[in-house]
Amino acid sequence: MAKNKKSKSRSKPKNPAAEPEVKVSSESEKKKSSNPVEFLKEVQREGSKVSWTSRNETMISTVMVLVMVVIMSLFFLLVDQVWRTIIPFILSLG
Repeated sequence: MAKNKKSKSRSKPKNPAAEPEVKVSSESEKKKSSNPVEFLKEVQREGSKVSWTSRNETMISTVMVLVMVVIMSLFFLLVDQVWRTIIPFILSLG
């Protein structure tokens, strides 16, 4: 039993040149208002759609960042001290 190799759910042709051009027009292209009051209203409307983090989530993220900074600082301090002892030893061999 041979399987059919052709996929019936192809949505895009293989040749990108064969795809039709699609013009996308947004509201901002249609409406070119330069009214500052309208702009501020739109900014406020978009700001209300944002999903803001809670105070608890912000505190947890801040603590995580600080812990990672301390860990990485200790790591680089250790690497620096190792190189500080190795390099004079290598230079004294020559």
